[in-house]
Amino acid sequence: MPLSGLRVIEAGQYISAPYAGKLLADLGAEVTKVEPPGGDPMRRWQGGGGRPYSPQFAAYNRGKRSVTLDLKDPDGLAALLELVSGADVLIENFRPGVADRLGFGWPVMKVREPRLVYCSITGFGPSGPYAKRPAYDTIISAIGGMYGHLVPLDDPRPAGPAFSDLLSGMSAVQGILAALHARSASGAGRRVEVSMLGALTDFLTEPIATYLETGTVAGPSTRAARAQAYGCVSSEGLPFVIHLSVPEKFWLGLLKVLERPDLAEDPRFATRELRFRHYAELEETLRAETAKRPRDEWFERLTAADIPHGPLNTVADLVQNPQALHLGLIDDETTRPGTRFSTHERRLPRPATRPAPELQ
Repeated sequence: MPLSGLRVIEAGQYISAPYAGKLLADLGAEVTKVEPPGGDPMRRWQGGGGRPYSPQFAAYNRGKRSVTLDLKDPDGLAALLELVSGADVLIENFRPGVADRLGFGWPVMKVREPRLVYCSITGFGPSGPYAKRPAYDTIISAIGGMYGHLVPLDDPRPAGPAFSDLLSGMSAVQGILAALHARSASGAGRRVEVSMLGALTDFLTEPIATYLETGTVAGPSTRAARAQAYGCVSSEGLPFVIHLSVPEKFWLGLLKVLERPDLAEDPRFATRELRFRHYAELEETLRAETAKRPRDEWFERLTAADIPHGPLNTVADLVQNPQALHLGLIDDETTRPGTRFSTHERRLPRPATRPAPELQ
């Protein structure tokens, strides 16, 4: 594995730092998770179906070892410092200043372990008017504009997966790998700072750039309208999506599938820009047509015409999806790593190196 031999210490809870640790473990790193007495609170989120931890904990902590340390106790801190001795990476997601107060902040560790890559993940960054606030995914996703893309502002509610947590974990891994690459030349470690707000802002680069250029504020249907993506329902009430993107051949091919060539001459839909402007009307028209036939029949027609389409799945559908099964993306406990390397001779992705650890 690419990161075999890399030693990572993860002093993290909940999602952002544990997800970063999981991604590194998936790539072959030896990850030791440091948990407080009683364990990572994520262990107790939801019933584990006979396992000693929740499915949420399993999702973010596979492939790791675990040790319980009370970092407020001098002996616990000493044990952590011993673990970090000779390690390559330390990841923590405490509020700014907490690691310093406990005795393992960057100013201490860069002297003790000059080759260490030290990654801090915070909600709002190390300084600024929001820095000391408690930060959970819902708060960052709301402040960072993600929810503004997903739900109408007159019906506010949290939505979707833990976007900010997961994106900050991915950004952390990107920064860690870059710092390790730099260390291979210089021999020196460095600090990697990631904020959940910063990771989310970078993820929303397109709508932010569009707003700065045009003043257009993206909402729940903005991206779909610009991408010419449509939600449809078949005669038996099954949902699916169609994505026409830019090539005109997809629009014209869809009209043939629907047996509605007249729509090409409709003044509201004659060009892609007009279809963007009249998105709601076109979607209503398409739904009226797709309601006339069963979904499987539409899929046969759309596949024959090479039109991008697919069922609107729940996760229950996904774990039975033939392509997901073919790729071996799901195991008994959680997902499998989706990345393969040329050294893998098996068709399926490799399983996690080990399941999530029990509390030690």
